[in-house]
Amino acid sequence: MSVSAFARMVERAVSDAFPKKVTVRGEVSGVRHRTHWYFNLKDEQAVIGAVMFASAAKRSAVRPADGRVIVATGKLEYYAPQGRLSLIVESIAEDGQGSLEARFRALCDDFRSRGWFDADAKKAIPAFPRRIAVVTADGSAAMHDVVETARQRCPAVELALVDVPVQGERAAGAIVRTIRSIDSASARLGIDAILLTRGGGSVEDLWCFNDPNLAEAIHRCGVPIVAAIGHESDTTIAELVADHRSATPTQAAVRLTPDRAALSQQLGSLDQRRSRAIGHMLELERRRVEMAAARPVMADPAAVVWVHRRKIDGLSERLNLATRRRLEHERRGLHQGEIRLERQRPHAALTRRRDEIERLRAGLVRTVRARLDSASGSACRLGEILHAVDPRAVLGRGYSITMREDGTIVREPGDASPGSRISTRLAGGEIVSRVEADVEAAPIGAGESEPAEKRPAPRRRPKAKPAAGLGEPPPQLDLFAPGE
Repeated sequence: MSVSAFARMVERAVSDAFPKKVTVRGEVSGVRHRTHWYFNLKDEQAVIGAVMFASAAKRSAVRPADGRVIVATGKLEYYAPQGRLSLIVESIAEDGQGSLEARFRALCDDFRSRGWFDADAKKAIPAFPRRIAVVTADGSAAMHDVVETARQRCPAVELALVDVPVQGERAAGAIVRTIRSIDSASARLGIDAILLTRGGGSVEDLWCFNDPNLAEAIHRCGVPIVAAIGHESDTTIAELVADHRSATPTQAAVRLTPDRAALSQQLGSLDQRRSRAIGHMLELERRRVEMAAARPVMADPAAVVWVHRRKIDGLSERLNLATRRRLEHERRGLHQGEIRLERQRPHAALTRRRDEIERLRAGLVRTVRARLDSASGSACRLGEILHAVDPRAVLGRGYSITMREDGTIVREPGDASPGSRISTRLAGGEIVSRVEADVEAAPIGAGESEPAEKRPAPRRRPKAKPAAGLGEPPPQLDLFAPGE
């Protein structure tokens, strides 16, 4: 057997004997960070080589380091050119944190989809809280930092220290009950904000702050909550759902309590501005008093009274004159009203109306007669026009009209084909005949008995004019319409 054949046999054996994905826990050693990550996984009795390609390394949140215990997930491969059996790593998790990390990410995705992490779901933190409920373990370093920071910044803000377990299986339930109790009694106790905090620890120590029930209690609490859990690099669900997250308990206390020194400085500045404003206002009023005292009226008040008395006398005279003029105007208006009333007496008005009606009646009679005369003349003229254009009068003078069977008029010999029936309308009736053959058209006037110069000139149809007062003339008839 050749080496290549043996290597292929080993490769098939490895491929068939191991699953597609394996998870190995071990201590990292011999790390070489290049484009790809090369390292070994070992324990007390064995070692195996591992490689994490660049595409997977970019997505990894954990970086292998010598002496660090990790959990690597990947597949086992035999590299024939070097005769090396290696674990091709696809993901890395810290020892004991793989399952917790997956649960944490699942919880984050759930609460993010509900909108609990959104800024719109956060409540505003009060600028000057009266009392703050500090929820943490009694005697802990976190409580000491909060109390000391609040005392130094603003002793006027009261702290209500609430002792709860912040680690272990019962911690999440105790914190949930505490937050709900504070929320229900916040108005009675004067609680304006809640500070939920604890010091650093491992992921397992802080896991109670990832409890879904605690996240719901924080989200539904009506009192604003500031959370500071663990160190700055630690992140929990409680901090993400809280209205404000601080990196440390000290920063949380700083966020909730106003700075006494800054407030004192601000009050001093406001007091100075108030003093300057009052002094400026007093100076303006003093100047106004001095200007008023310098006026003549303050030196001789009687002169002011005399001036106003003269104004009152003048106004009184103007009022009397205006009253007399008004009375005279009303008197003239009353006299004119009497005259108009006399003119509007019933008998006089009836006489004027009768005269007006008589004039209107005479004018109407004249207008109607003139219209009737004009209409009669127009009717006579229209009668003459109608008689002149009457088709029967034309036929009575010896003319005739020849039409085909479809009612169209025969104007030329070629309009009537041999064998077709034609009808000739005369003044006294109608003659129906059949065309035997085409005949050359005779010259105009060849069959007339009278000389052309003795024939009367054709009469032109007079153009109808509208009669006065009778509207538009009647529509002109088709003189040669069949059947009329």
